[in-house]
Amino acid sequence: MVGWLVLVAVVMWVLQTALGLWQFQRFNRHVKELRSIGKVAIGKARGRFRAGAIVLFCIDEDCNILQGEILQGRTVFAGFRRLDRWNGRNLLELSEKDCEGVDPQAKAAVLAARRDYEDYRKLQAERAADQEAASGASPMSAGG
Repeated sequence: MVGWLVLVAVVMWVLQTALGLWQFQRFNRHVKELRSIGKVAIGKARGRFRAGAIVLFCIDEDCNILQGEILQGRTVFAGFRRLDRWNGRNLLELSEKDCEGVDPQAKAAVLAARRDYEDYRKLQAERAADQEAASGASPMSAGG
């Protein structure tokens, strides 16, 4: 009897791992497709008792949203759905007010995408400034 329980537990674990990897590969392929159009901002909101949400915004060079998509569900079989509500809007200008009437998990994911993309831009600007400072320093002034 115990042997059957162990066997069932191992089979369930292997199945869960395989389905998780399958979902991860689907997600990566989808992000890659969107990256062929433009930059992609990703926001996520974890759900403990509710279904979590992942939002993908494909944006142009000025941060205008070209296409939005959401992945929300409790199973690995959940798929991306179009999220056209903010198409044409600037990602960096989205606020809580713009998310009124949206599911709380989706709202959190949208705001996380904006916040994470802002952080990304700040990091890129800092790196560019550091590289500029490093390339502008002469060997004599850098070491003495």
